[in-house]
Amino acid sequence: MIENIRERIQKLIKSREFIICGICFILFFFLVIRIFDLQIVKKDYYLNNYIQKAQKTIYSSGTRGNIYDRNGNILAYNKLAYSVTMEDLVESGNTKNNELNSIIYTAISLIETNGDTLDGSFPIILDSAGKPEFSFASDSARNTFLINVYGLSSKEDIATKGLSDASALEVFTYMCGKDKYELGDEYSTDMKLKILTVRYNLSLNSYQKYITTTIASDVSDKTVAAIYENSTKLTGVTISEGSIRVYDESSCFSHILGYTGLISDEQLQELNAAGGDYVSGDMVGKSGIEEVMDTYLQGKRGEETVFVNSLGSIIESVSKTNPEAGNDVYLTIDKNLQIASYNILEQKLAGILYSKIKNGDVQNTANSTMNIGIKEVYFQMINNNVLDLNSFSDDGATDNEKRVYSKFKGKFDSVQSYLSSQLYDQGQTTLSAMPEEYQTYVHYIFDLLKNDNILVEDNIDTKDETYVAWNNGSIGLSEFLSHAIAENWIDASNISPDSRYADSDQIYAALAEYILSNLSSDSGFSKKIYYYLIENGTISGNEICMLLFDQGVLAADEASYTSLASGNGGTAYNFMMEQIRLIHITPAQIALDPCSGSVTVTDPDNGNVLALVTYPGYDNNLLSGKVDAKYWNSLNNDLSLPLYNRATQSRMAPGSTFKMVSAVAGMESGVITPGTLIHDEGLFTKISPNAKCWKYPSSHGDVNVVGALSVSCNYFFYEVGYRLSLGQTGVYDSNQGLSVIKKYAEMLGLTSLSGVEILENDPLFSKTDAVRTAIGQGSNAYTGVQLARYVNTVANSGKNYSLTLLNKVVTPSGTVEKEFKPNLESTAAVSQSTWDAVHQGMRSVATTGTGAKTFKDFPIEVAAKSGTAQENALRSNHAVYVAYAPYSAPEMAMSVVIPYGDSSGYCAEVVRDIINFYFNGPGETSIEDGTASVPSSGIVGD
Repeated sequence: MIENIRERIQKLIKSREFIICGICFILFFFLVIRIFDLQIVKKDYYLNNYIQKAQKTIYSSGTRGNIYDRNGNILAYNKLAYSVTMEDLVESGNTKNNELNSIIYTAISLIETNGDTLDGSFPIILDSAGKPEFSFASDSARNTFLINVYGLSSKEDIATKGLSDASALEVFTYMCGKDKYELGDEYSTDMKLKILTVRYNLSLNSYQKYITTTIASDVSDKTVAAIYENSTKLTGVTISEGSIRVYDESSCFSHILGYTGLISDEQLQELNAAGGDYVSGDMVGKSGIEEVMDTYLQGKRGEETVFVNSLGSIIESVSKTNPEAGNDVYLTIDKNLQIASYNILEQKLAGILYSKIKNGDVQNTANSTMNIGIKEVYFQMINNNVLDLNSFSDDGATDNEKRVYSKFKGKFDSVQSYLSSQLYDQGQTTLSAMPEEYQTYVHYIFDLLKNDNILVEDNIDTKDETYVAWNNGSIGLSEFLSHAIAENWIDASNISPDSRYADSDQIYAALAEYILSNLSSDSGFSKKIYYYLIENGTISGNEICMLLFDQGVLAADEASYTSLASGNGGTAYNFMMEQIRLIHITPAQIALDPCSGSVTVTDPDNGNVLALVTYPGYDNNLLSGKVDAKYWNSLNNDLSLPLYNRATQSRMAPGSTFKMVSAVAGMESGVITPGTLIHDEGLFTKISPNAKCWKYPSSHGDVNVVGALSVSCNYFFYEVGYRLSLGQTGVYDSNQGLSVIKKYAEMLGLTSLSGVEILENDPLFSKTDAVRTAIGQGSNAYTGVQLARYVNTVANSGKNYSLTLLNKVVTPSGTVEKEFKPNLESTAAVSQSTWDAVHQGMRSVATTGTGAKTFKDFPIEVAAKSGTAQENALRSNHAVYVAYAPYSAPEMAMSVVIPYGDSSGYCAEVVRDIINFYFNGPGETSIEDGTASVPSSGIVGD
């Protein structure tokens, strides 16, 4: 029995069923242990790990606060808009780059087909020849970009990896290559750049998968529909609802308000280092008040915590915090005054130009009133890119455009042939023997090679005989370039990589080919040719004026177009002058002297800035949120420099407006009294070289300080500067005089920043020649806003307030979170008798002095001081004016600066009209008709 049981057991053990059951039991045993370990022993660990992998935080931006003027008039606000956004949801693998590039290409194509443009900042752009170039704002931005592109740890790695001198082309090529984004030849260079822009901005958010990247903002309904219709091909691309920044009267306020844009790598680091809470993809202020007050205007980010499945789809919302709107910022600016001041300044500039333009050739001489020939105006339509040269050869070009282009092409081919003969020594001509026109072309080639760093300026021996011969025109182009190669002044590697190891003949051949091929695509060279075509009458003024209609610069006018097409002599001149008078063609478009200026109006009681005008302005709506690349390029190539804030950044000599400083210094130091008479002899001979009064060879006779300010007598203030320089020794010491004058300039707020919160250049007090410094010459240089602070201090008898643009910050609920109080920095220690003399002198400027003609019968009592300053004898003088009103109880102080404006009398008219507007409103201001205001004050001496 026992034996039978044993046999059965042995048989069972040896059976296949037993073995299988045993294996199953063992596996089940280990499974139970594993389940026990997962659910009991390590429950917390795996739960937390699951949550970390499946739980995501999605951020949403808060609405940006509005910006208002002092009276609650809105200046900047938000408008509902749709944006195309993208997340990188493509699975990793060998085909990821191709798939992602294809998705982005499709999205870009849909966006652009429907008339919209891309967002996103990228520090590589294409130049006019289609070559990549960098557009960094700083070395720090360049380092950050290279670190991100090459995946480096720090800026030290840039040098270690040999990237310190990496060119834009090298970085572009790397990013397109197999080691980065794999952009093949199926894409054009322009499209590659656009795809790189999206890929790069996507990469900045790669650490946080659920932060989207905006591809295009404020897109049309057509783009929205197209994205939705193609959603199956656009993994990760979607439409988001958001807002865009809108600016009212943008040109008038652009330099004050600035604009917004996607946060840059550099800004992200700087703002967070300063305690901010920013993430890549945030919209922040880029300049102006938008940048200065970003932490107040920036809304609070909303957060939603969600669980997602393995495909990234949201399956549950855990918690949600709604975004909060930012605070509103109120400025001290008066919106109506700002707009009126901008328009008054523009109309005066147009009037000055209108009075200077002559129908014919103009021969100006040094120190004369600089007139403008009408052909210069015609050429500026091309030179300042008012007209698009590329459109002349388009398939859809008008007959007039084709005719103009045909004339250009014929001339270009002729010039190219001539230059080719000079380069290849086929009857080479010395530079001086060439016609003036061709000398211009050759000099352009010389500058082109320097700018492209092919002709390395640092390597040139300026005493070299051949170089000297080149400068005096006794050798030709071929001889000079051959010598430059032999002397290693030419960097062949910048012609082409293969040229580095070539011999001299090969380098010369490559250089000649480089020159000729580059000239064919160089817009600057084309403009030189157009200049001579217009100058010699091959292209007529009628044709230029017709081009303005052809390209939509002017609204269609069939009668005018027909009249111009008839070719009648004088038609073009009369037509252009009328467009200037009506300001259909603006001073900024003409970009000839004068084409710019600034106005600053302040409140003497507290330093509040009531108007801060820079002309010309720009449309910050086209830069905010996303940059219109074509518009940005036009701004950067505009000869009137619209991006430059002239009120706060343009420094120039103050001229005679500085004389109140010298008057105060003289009286307070005791070298003169209010009653001291100084005889103007016309020529001040106590220093060498001698200094002249502006009235020389005549003179002002005996004048005291009031009279000297009234008639702006240079001689009187030369003498004051001289006496301040004598000190106790009785020996002239310019440094002694400078130190005294600077002491009082500092008291009057002229040697420090004005206080306005936006970017401002430092003032420059003169470091040379106390006698000439006393009349505002020497090396004195101040911005318009600094002159405004100075006259503000004079107007209130020495209370030196910091100027401010900020009034208050208000929360969305209406609570005042922060109020900006007046900041009285100092009070000048100046006696009342001194102030009385200075004020009387400034008042007499407007009654009997240099401004008497401008302010004759003007109902408001004005105190003022004019000033002119010469920078270049072959250009007009700078015009400067400071004033306050009413004289007895000042409510406003102001400065007006017109670079190359000829006469301070023209500035005085701007002052008069702005004061009239301020106190009487638009109905009483004659200049409000919107046309050019031709100056009537004439040239006045100061």
